Amino acid sequence: MEDALPVIVVAFLDTEREWQAPVTDGSHTEDEHAAQTLYARMHERGESLADAAEDLGLAAEEITRIRDKLVRLGLLDTETETTVDAAAALARRLQNNHRVLDRLVEQHVMVATLARDYLGFTRHANDDLRVEFYERERVAALYNRIDELADLARSEVMAMHPAANWTRETLDAGDARTKHRIGQGMRVRSLYAQVMLSNPLVRDRLRARRDGGMEVRVAPMIPTRMLIYDRQVAIVQADPEDLGGGAVLIRGSDVVRSLAALYEFCWMNASELVDVPRSADGASLTVQQRAVLRLLAAGAKDDAIARSLGVSTRTVTRLVGELTAMLGAGSRFQAGVRATRLGWLD
Repeated sequence: MEDALPVIVVAFLDTEREWQAPVTDGSHTEDEHAAQTLYARMHERGESLADAAEDLGLAAEEITRIRDKLVRLGLLDTETETTVDAAAALARRLQNNHRVLDRLVEQHVMVATLARDYLGFTRHANDDLRVEFYERERVAALYNRIDELADLARSEVMAMHPAANWTRETLDAGDARTKHRIGQGMRVRSLYAQVMLSNPLVRDRLRARRDGGMEVRVAPMIPTRMLIYDRQVAIVQADPEDLGGGAVLIRGSDVVRSLAALYEFCWMNASELVDVPRSADGASLTVQQRAVLRLLAAGAKDDAIARSLGVSTRTVTRLVGELTAMLGAGSRFQAGVRATRLGWLD
C-alpha cells in the first residue's frame, strides 16, 4: 500500500525509532561521584547544600545538576536545603510504590470485570464490529497486520497522513507498494498534510506517485492518521495528540463506513497538487514576510502593518506587492488567506 507500512508504523508507534539509552559518559560518572560526596558531607556535618558545595568548590552547573538528582531521589529537603536520611527516603519511596501498585491492581480487576461480565451487553447479535488495540509493545504484530490487510485488499485503499519525518528509505518502500497495488487494478488514494510539500524530496515523490496512478491530494490540516481497506477495515491512530499512543484496528462495515465518510469529506475539501504549485516557497519566507502575511490575513491596512512592524509604509507596500505576486493572488486579503491555506504560516 502506497506508503502505509512505513508511515503508519513510524507515526503510530515509533515516530523516529528513538529509545534513549542510559547515559554512560564520563560527565555522568563524575556527577554521580560528586552527588555522593556532597550528600555524605552534608549528612555527616549537618551542612546546607550551599555551604557544602562551596567548600567542595563545585561549579554552579554542577550544583544545579546534583541538587536536582538529590531532590528526585528524595534525599534533599527543599525547604531547609538539608539532607534526608537515605533509609527514610527509601521507606517513603517504597510506600508510594505500594500505593501505586494497589491502584494498578484495582484498575486491572475493574477492567477484567468489565470485559468478562458487561462487554457483551453492548453488542447485538447482528453486529460484526471487532476492535483490536496495538500498543507500542506490539509493533511487530501491527507490521504483520498491515501487510496482511494490504495483501487482502481488492478494490480500494484510502490513506490519510499528517506531517511526519519521512526518510528516503520509507518513501522508496511506499513507492514499491503503491506501484504493486495500482498494478492490481486497485484505486489508491492518499491525503497528505500540505506542509509536507515544503520538503523537496517528499514533493517530488508525491508528484511521481500521482503520475504513476495514485490519486493524491493535500490539505492544511489532517485530523489523524488513518488507513481504510475496501471500506471494511480501518487502522486509526489511537490518540491524535500522542504519536506513540498506539493504533486501533476496526472491523465492521457500519463503523468503517462512517470513517470512510469522514475521509470523503476531507478529500473533497483538499487540493490537487497542481493547485498548490508554490507551496515549497513558503520555506524561504523571511520573518518579516511571514508577519506581513499574517496581518494581511487579518485584514490589516498598510499603515497599521507598518506601525506594527516598525517600518515605513513604503516598505510595507513593496512587501505586499512581492508577496501578492509570489502567491498569484488577486488581492491583499486573498494573499493572506492563500498563504494560510498553503501552510506557509504554520
